[in-house]
Amino acid sequence: MSDLRAAAQQALEALMWHDETVRTRGDDEAIEALRAALEQPEQPEPVAWQWLNTAHFRKKLPADAEPRAWNPLYTHPPRREPLSDEELDRLWREPMSADWGHREYARAVEAAHGIKENT
Repeated sequence: MSDLRAAAQQALEALMWHDETVRTRGDDEAIEALRAALEQPEQPEPVAWQWLNTAHFRKKLPADAEPRAWNPLYTHPPRREPLSDEELDRLWREPMSADWGHREYARAVEAAHGIKENT
């Protein structure tokens, strides 16, 4: 279990320990958020790192590396949840969507889901 996951579990247990009469609405929201996060499968560690979409690979991220410049590589792609109806509706209502065809809308959905860059 990762340090972050263990900390989330400890925070959940601490919040649950409080008597329901002294819990605030924020506490209840935090409890639900922590439960939802802990239900998600733990992301495996990357097996390698790729620098700026080039052919430069490393098994470990260099200590002085800028994390945004390196893409983590996994043996399996990360699991993604489907976009919610609200997210799809928001994409459909974006200013340029009235002129979009099916391909432009599909690209916007891919970009919103982090599947591909919106081109």
